[in-house]
Amino acid sequence: MIGSIAVLYALFYLYVIGDIDLGPAQWRWQSLEWQWQRLFAQRSSWHFEALALLELGYLLILLSPANMLIAALLGSLLALNLHGALALRERAACRLSESAAWSAGVWPALLAGGACCAPSLLLMLGIPGMGAFIGLFAWLVPLSATLLVASRCWQRRRGAPAIMHWL
Repeated sequence: MIGSIAVLYALFYLYVIGDIDLGPAQWRWQSLEWQWQRLFAQRSSWHFEALALLELGYLLILLSPANMLIAALLGSLLALNLHGALALRERAACRLSESAAWSAGVWPALLAGGACCAPSLLLMLGIPGMGAFIGLFAWLVPLSATLLVASRCWQRRRGAPAIMHWL
């Protein structure tokens, strides 16, 4: 179940940043000429350009290895945090309530989604001081990854089991 939550989070992250979307019903593959510099070409902070387009019926997928790696990393960290929260809850070694244990794993991961949607929301709402907030959005993805790692380390100190010996 936790693995499916990680996959769903990674897919949702890719949808939110625009790498997965719905479009007209077509079946095709379109790719750019291979160049190494395109692999890490950024469209904004922590969002990278796609190298190929895959259309599967109504589903459009922009294939960007860097974005997929970030989505997989955040999804895996979320899964590790959920695993730790559930294990601590079962052992009663954690004094957090059920909702607090779930939020310890979920909220840092949700910060990453704010990196793409929050600027659009501020533009739509027309907040005059938007310029003051723009610099913050570039930090949301690394901040959420850092918080997820710190949360997992805290869980390990409290006695959460490791999935592998190096986690």
